[in-house]
Amino acid sequence: MTVTNAELNDLFRWTADIGMFATDRPINDTENHEGSCIHRTDFCDATCYNMKLYKMYKNMASRDDRCETIWQKLSTFSAVEVQQWIAKKRKPTQRIRHMTRGEAFKTMADVWRVKAMCLDNPDVLWWIPTRAWREQSLREAIQDYLMPLPNCAINASFDPSNTDDEWRMMQDAGWNIMFFGDDDRTTAPNGQRMFKCPKTHKGLKGHCMDCKAGCFAQKTINRTVVVHLSEH
Repeated sequence: MTVTNAELNDLFRWTADIGMFATDRPINDTENHEGSCIHRTDFCDATCYNMKLYKMYKNMASRDDRCETIWQKLSTFSAVEVQQWIAKKRKPTQRIRHMTRGEAFKTMADVWRVKAMCLDNPDVLWWIPTRAWREQSLREAIQDYLMPLPNCAINASFDPSNTDDEWRMMQDAGWNIMFFGDDDRTTAPNGQRMFKCPKTHKGLKGHCMDCKAGCFAQKTINRTVVVHLSEH
C-alpha cells in the first residue's frame, strides 16, 4: 500500500512549540469515537486538554482521523517512503515525535511500524511518550524491540494516579518516565529527584530539539531520568 508525499505532509506536521516534526492520532473524544488512547488512565479523562482543543478547533478531529488512515497505511515496506520524505525537508529532522495527540502504540502493529521507521531512518532520533506500558504484551514488546535501538527515545507517561508499584516496576525495568499532573511533586517514590522540563517550566519554545538531559536522556547521556512536566 503506497503512502503519498501529500499524505506524509499531512501526517508529519511542523510543531514550533517543541521545535520538530510530529505526528498525531485521534484521541477518545466521545462515547462513539474510540481513538488511540485506549491505555489512558482516569486522570487522562479528567485532565485531557485535547478535549478542549477539539471543541475550539473544529477541523482538528477530522485531521486526526485522516492521520489515522495514513498511519494505518504505513508498514515495514512504506518506512522507506518516510525516509525519502524526511530527506526532502528543509526544517530540522534530527528528532521527530510520535505522538503529540493520541497514543503511538495502540496495538502490536504499531510497534512494528515504529521499529521500521527507526531502522530505515538511523539519523533521526524518534521521541515517543506512551501509556502503552500499562498493557503487558505491549510493554514487553517495546522493551524487547524498541528500547535497545539507539535512535528510539521511549518515555513511559505517568500521572498522579499511578501506584508506587507501577513506579517501581517501570524504574526497575529501565524506563525513562515522563510525569505530569502535580507541580508540587519533586521526587519519584524511590526518592529519585525529578528533572524539571525546561520547555514547560521555563517556557523555552523549541527547546526539545536540543535538550539532552530530559526525555532523550537514555540516548543522549546514557542515563535514565524522571522528567517532570509542569501543568498546563
